[in-house]
Amino acid sequence: MTRSADRIHLDRKALRGPDEFQTLTAQVTGWLGQNRRLAAAVAAGVVAIAIVALVIGWSSQRRDEAAAIRFQVAHNEFDAGKFTDAAASFATLREDYGGTPFGRLATLYRAHSLAKAGDTAGAATAYQDYLATSPAAPYLRQSALVGVGRAQQALGDQAAALQAYTDAAAISGPFAIEAMLGQARLQEASGDVAGAQKTYTALAGEEGVQLDAELRRLVESKLPEPSLDKPAADAAATPEAGDGGS
Repeated sequence: MTRSADRIHLDRKALRGPDEFQTLTAQVTGWLGQNRRLAAAVAAGVVAIAIVALVIGWSSQRRDEAAAIRFQVAHNEFDAGKFTDAAASFATLREDYGGTPFGRLATLYRAHSLAKAGDTAGAATAYQDYLATSPAAPYLRQSALVGVGRAQQALGDQAAALQAYTDAAAISGPFAIEAMLGQARLQEASGDVAGAQKTYTALAGEEGVQLDAELRRLVESKLPEPSLDKPAADAAATPEAGDGGS
């Protein structure tokens, strides 16, 4: 019988020789011995980068948390009807934490607060400032556009108000009803009866929009009435039985 050592052809010299891992380890150890300063600098650089990344992440998280707390405080003032105080708090939050999500949202809520406080011109500007940040969430953009519409309407700029309501109505979101109502009313006020009826018709048939009974009655009262001439025209176009066309 052939021995296993004969089958894999290992001799004593080969068994005494180092394997690849040992060779590689020896090479790395030798390089480190010859380049100690460079190796130490590289290691220090890697550690420094890791520390900076951890500090940035920690700092960013702390800023987000601090902004969230400040936002809640300002929102509590808003809920309590202290709109002037809330506007000031949201403005400070925006200045201190503008790079955070709550810091950006503070611009919109400052506009809401100014509108509630009766500073219509300030609200209009604040809403435009928020829209200039290109909010990612469509419903937030829609909210700001409706705010612009209300403010510009109060300021007497009906054209700007109509444009804002129209832009807001084009967005699918929770403020669609208010946007479309504002759009339709301004169309009526400008004499665009056909445009208003078209908007009311779209509102009545808007998918996913739930109108309460009073609002539905209002909308339906604005819809164009069915043409009374249509049945007569259909009857005239239908030949009488037995005529036979002769």
